Amino acid sequence: MAALLVVYAFILLIVAVVLGTLSVYAWSQRDSPGGTALSVLLAGLSIWDLCVAVGVLTRGTDVALLFAYGLYVGVMPAIAGLFVFALAYTDRARYLNRWTYALLSIEPITFFTALFTGPDGLIYTVSGPTETGIYGWEIVGGPVFWGHLVYSYILIAVSSALIIHYALNSGDLYGKQVYAVLLAIVLPWFGSVVSIFASTRIELTPLLLAGTGMILSWAFFKGRLLDISPVAYREVVESLNSAVFVVDTDDTIIEANDVGRKLLGDETIVGQSVDDALETSPELLEKYRGLNDDAEETQAVIEQRDRFFDVQLTPLYDSHDALVGRVFLIHEITEQKERERELERRNQQLDQFAAVLSHDLRNPLNVASGRLALARERNDPEEFDRVEEAHDRMSSLIDEVLAFARDEKTTDRVELQLSALAKAAWGHVDTGEATLRIDGDRVIVGDRDQLLQLFENVFRNSVEHGSTSSRTGADDSVGHGGAGVTIRVDATPDGFTISDNGPGVPPEEREEIFTHGVTSSESGTGLGLAIVQHVVESHGWDVEMTESQPGGAKLVISGLETKPTQLSETTS
Repeated sequence: MAALLVVYAFILLIVAVVLGTLSVYAWSQRDSPGGTALSVLLAGLSIWDLCVAVGVLTRGTDVALLFAYGLYVGVMPAIAGLFVFALAYTDRARYLNRWTYALLSIEPITFFTALFTGPDGLIYTVSGPTETGIYGWEIVGGPVFWGHLVYSYILIAVSSALIIHYALNSGDLYGKQVYAVLLAIVLPWFGSVVSIFASTRIELTPLLLAGTGMILSWAFFKGRLLDISPVAYREVVESLNSAVFVVDTDDTIIEANDVGRKLLGDETIVGQSVDDALETSPELLEKYRGLNDDAEETQAVIEQRDRFFDVQLTPLYDSHDALVGRVFLIHEITEQKERERELERRNQQLDQFAAVLSHDLRNPLNVASGRLALARERNDPEEFDRVEEAHDRMSSLIDEVLAFARDEKTTDRVELQLSALAKAAWGHVDTGEATLRIDGDRVIVGDRDQLLQLFENVFRNSVEHGSTSSRTGADDSVGHGGAGVTIRVDATPDGFTISDNGPGVPPEEREEIFTHGVTSSESGTGLGLAIVQHVVESHGWDVEMTESQPGGAKLVISGLETKPTQLSETTS
């Protein structure tokens, strides 16, 4: 028994020295989160172990009794330090204020007041000497001792609950540190259970709590436990709009935020291999494999099902610069890409408008200038008529370019009658001897100005280009009118059609007729049917070029919801 106690005492002395050294080092790191609390905890444990060791080595003497009381100088700051450390670890440092420290000081003040001023028996009732106790005295706890014991266990229980809860919720990113914290908390409880249910000749609590201090020191100094606490880490990662995956060196996902789980549509991706988790996203998996070949930070953009993602892979290193995993960051940039495409389209439009202004407008302007000079020279009225025609053509070109340049979405939607729209547009166009026939009527919900532009463009194309060629080209004419061109507007169950009796559009050219700048006419801008398509699409409808019954061109506009009404009318 005596030999065992001596060995036990020397072990405690060694542990006390180690803990004291760690406490000094922790104090030097007190500017780090939790550094001061850990230093106080280690210092208290060191004093505790030192007092028990000296009490054992001097057992049976008054010195042993002195250190039996003196160990509380270490016990109380150790227990309080553990509680403060738990608050710091679980990101509750906001509770560490003067009121918290004042409350923690109440129990030590009460205890030592009872020790120095109270009667014997409040803390211990001592008898002996005896050979059975580790201090050589029979020591029985009094009411203050039991009150202190209950208070200490409550504080340790609260600290344990806080740490265990947040350690288990911190994920695998800090796996080693989490396991260390859990082990550190389990040790004192294990010692308590052994003390209650088993008979031991030595006190295990000082040794096991010393183990707690050493493990927390390792987690703090080596694992950088409190550099990013679990709560702070989770709050930062979960607040990101980007998908975040942490992958270990075995290509297993060990952490993912909510955005990442939603992106892959799987709430259980943590623990899966990258191949399994990204099985439904082959483009993403292929990019990951390509990026994975390089240990340095890499970045790429991928397209997946009409969505664009910026993918970034960053390596994770430990304190020894060893690769321990990678952070896989995915940010959706679909809106940005759409803006880039819209800007590119706008730039293309500017190029087209510049071409029209520099080339197409120059032709009628040159004609007007030439005819005006002849008119002045010959005083011929017919030349003035030709000048007027050239000016009208320039006006038409300008209207088309400006209409397409607006590129506006419909905002003023009203109910309109198909027949009324067609007749109004017919009155805005120089139709000559052409004929308009309206068969059926229906309600159209849309922007009146844009729909008038649609009908005007189609009517003008049919009338103006009707006599220029024996067949329709691939843009600015829906058909060939000439003096006898007939244009039909028909209501359909889901829209309407505009057709003529010209030669029509060859099937191989029908897909190109809505393309900007495509025209078969020397005087065309290539914008007529492009404007038509723009108006149709801005309303959410569909447009298609087919063949009319007489063999001419037929525009089919569909996608409307209301039902047609009966009407048949012919206008010349």
